[in-house]
Amino acid sequence: MKSFDFSRKHKIIWSLNLRAFIPPILILLLFTMLIWNLAAPPMWWDEGWTLSVAHVWVEHGHYGRLLDGQLAPSGLNAAYTVTAPIALSFKLFGIGIWQGRLFGVLCTIGALLLMYYLARQLYNRAIAVGTLFVLLLMPMHPQLHPIIMGRQVLAEMPMLLYLLAGYTLFLSALRRSLWFLPLAMLCWGIAQVTKAQVPPFWLASLVVPLILTLLKRRWRLACVLGVSLVGSLLASRLLVWVWELSMQRHTLPKDDIDGLYFITAFVLVPFNRIYALQMTLILGIPTLLGLGYATWKLLWPYLKSRGQPDTDMDLDIVRLMLLALAGSWFAWYLLLSVGVPRYLFPATFIGSIFVATWLYDLTDQGSIGLMIRRIYVAFKQRQTVWRGVINIFIM
Repeated sequence: MKSFDFSRKHKIIWSLNLRAFIPPILILLLFTMLIWNLAAPPMWWDEGWTLSVAHVWVEHGHYGRLLDGQLAPSGLNAAYTVTAPIALSFKLFGIGIWQGRLFGVLCTIGALLLMYYLARQLYNRAIAVGTLFVLLLMPMHPQLHPIIMGRQVLAEMPMLLYLLAGYTLFLSALRRSLWFLPLAMLCWGIAQVTKAQVPPFWLASLVVPLILTLLKRRWRLACVLGVSLVGSLLASRLLVWVWELSMQRHTLPKDDIDGLYFITAFVLVPFNRIYALQMTLILGIPTLLGLGYATWKLLWPYLKSRGQPDTDMDLDIVRLMLLALAGSWFAWYLLLSVGVPRYLFPATFIGSIFVATWLYDLTDQGSIGLMIRRIYVAFKQRQTVWRGVINIFIM
């Protein structure tokens, strides 16, 4: 009989226990980094609007601002899906800058965890880790870094959290149970309310795979996508109606602001188009390459199959949804937006999963050493060829 090696068994159990502690330790470190000196950075103009409305709501029960001591409309603050959690934070922890920014910190952690989860489900663990690497270490501008953006009272991180929660629940509806679908529609409805830029790009993320499923005659998937689209739009309208009904006696009508979209969302001025192109070439090339690679990798097999039905499209559908969202947002930034780098942030955040996939395949499944050796061999071969050419001309 062979004696059992207890020391080896204990080492394996100890290593497994250590691995179980790694994720919560990393999350704690990230949370510490996000809340460190949270009140110190100076506030944006956008932050002031939202914090002032939340402040007045908590102290006076009025959803708006004070103007010369009198109640006034809310103005250009973020949507109530952002302002309400901040007001709750004021209620729980007192009124202050760090209390107002705490909700954004929590949304940032949630969005990063959801990106990791989606990358793990759609691809593998290496790409999931690579996605976090791209998100946290590759941004080349403060307005494109999730930690910096998450430490401010802006709508971007809550919007991304609601959107990603919707895609995560939609994936669960496809892979597990359709009972997740109403929750996905609710999250998407909240995301549409949170940021005015969301609806057209979210709509593209459902319409593009819907067209593909119709072409492939995958009627079940097409029905699920169609129901999700209609249900999410109805959920967003219902949320707005319920909010307006509940706030009738606690707010004042907003003043209409004309021309806002034409100075932010539909800008055809040559200066802004050139500026957006410059920012794309400086800041957006990795995302552009990742989106291009993902488009080729996802759509080419379906174009080759000439409409024949596939056995399993669930994962590809969610990949295509994220690709359509990030790609349409990126195209809008380049072609129509005012060109502020902040408007590129959602596209680079969602697109990080495709940048990680591109890098994973480029490095032969993450083998950077093997890639370097291949580059060295190719360089040596090319060097040998050029020496032969030079010798021909010399002789």
